[in-house]
Amino acid sequence: MGTFKLNQEIVIVTVISQKGLSCNLIGRKKAFAQDQEAGGLTLAWLEEQAAEQARKVLASGSFKVVNLHNTARPDEKAEVMVEPYFPPYELIILGGGHIAQPLAAAGRLLGYHVTVFDDRPEFVSFEHVPAADRGVSSNFEYIEEYLDFGPRSSVVIVTRGHQHDLECLQKVIKRPVAYIGMVGSSRKVDMIKEELRRQGFSRQVIDSVYMPVGLDIGAQTPEEIAVSIAAELIRVRRGGMGYSLKYGGLPKDKKLNTGEMPKAADQDILRKAVTAATDNIPAAMATIVKSKGSTPRKAGARMLVYRDGRICGTIGGGFAEHEVRMQAINVMNDYLPSFHKVSMDADIAAGDGMICGGSVEVFIEPVSDYAGIFNGGEHFALRRAVGSN
Repeated sequence: MGTFKLNQEIVIVTVISQKGLSCNLIGRKKAFAQDQEAGGLTLAWLEEQAAEQARKVLASGSFKVVNLHNTARPDEKAEVMVEPYFPPYELIILGGGHIAQPLAAAGRLLGYHVTVFDDRPEFVSFEHVPAADRGVSSNFEYIEEYLDFGPRSSVVIVTRGHQHDLECLQKVIKRPVAYIGMVGSSRKVDMIKEELRRQGFSRQVIDSVYMPVGLDIGAQTPEEIAVSIAAELIRVRRGGMGYSLKYGGLPKDKKLNTGEMPKAADQDILRKAVTAATDNIPAAMATIVKSKGSTPRKAGARMLVYRDGRICGTIGGGFAEHEVRMQAINVMNDYLPSFHKVSMDADIAAGDGMICGGSVEVFIEPVSDYAGIFNGGEHFALRRAVGSN
């Protein structure tokens, strides 16, 4: 069992409604990783089915709400929210030249945490690459001392010279990263492939590198090249083929079903909620679990409400969001979760300047419940004791 660290890839399963159960499990959480669990859902059948759903979400990264039931006693049912808690995807740009600037902006737009590395300090400064989250300056031979390369890392090599490109590639190609791309002419790529073969790298490993980097869209300017690289990052991450949608795109039976992928901003809100929980900061998390009709935001959208009035994120704005914010205050005071449905009918929507006409169902919970996964469960026990008085 145990508890998790904040930088782990995990899936959190939360009971949001129930029927036919003798004990109140609403708000209960259990987290799963590949070889670790934390928290608890009390019932064996629920634990088993939750683990199965968690495995699927670990593979897909999608947010989902699922109805589960006890096969031995079908009247016992629970609805669970299955949410991925993943560290952000990282885009590491090796080389801070003219391509790095627009590529960093494109990477940030796609939700990556962007790092730019160059041996020239002025090329990693905020003034030069304002879209980067981090700039690191050192000799390229030391990149492994400054950067962590893992399965959520995508690396694009765009240094100013052949030798630097090769030096970076020799180090990164040994790492289990999600993507490696290197800019270069066909002649340069052939030379580097030959050198890698001479050094003993297998053909399979060499062919895993995207070089020349990017999709063939006729890009010429640094901005266009950055777009072609960003498009390739999306294609690799989503399992696309880069076919024109005009001609039908990828055949349906070949498409990768990744489900409803949480937006980067919503993943960031979840991380903020966990931080608030572990730092004992009073706050409530509001998550859209269902939407019907036309609504500004869909399932998986989050808003974090602090006791001091601050909010992070949005579930759509306007009257609906105001309702949920007020309900979040009650949740913080009572230490008990709440299920809230908001209708965005024509009158309300028009008054807010929106023509929606749909509705959303929002699960609101004290962030202290997340501490059970990361701190060992003390907050959940406290909440139950306070809520039962």
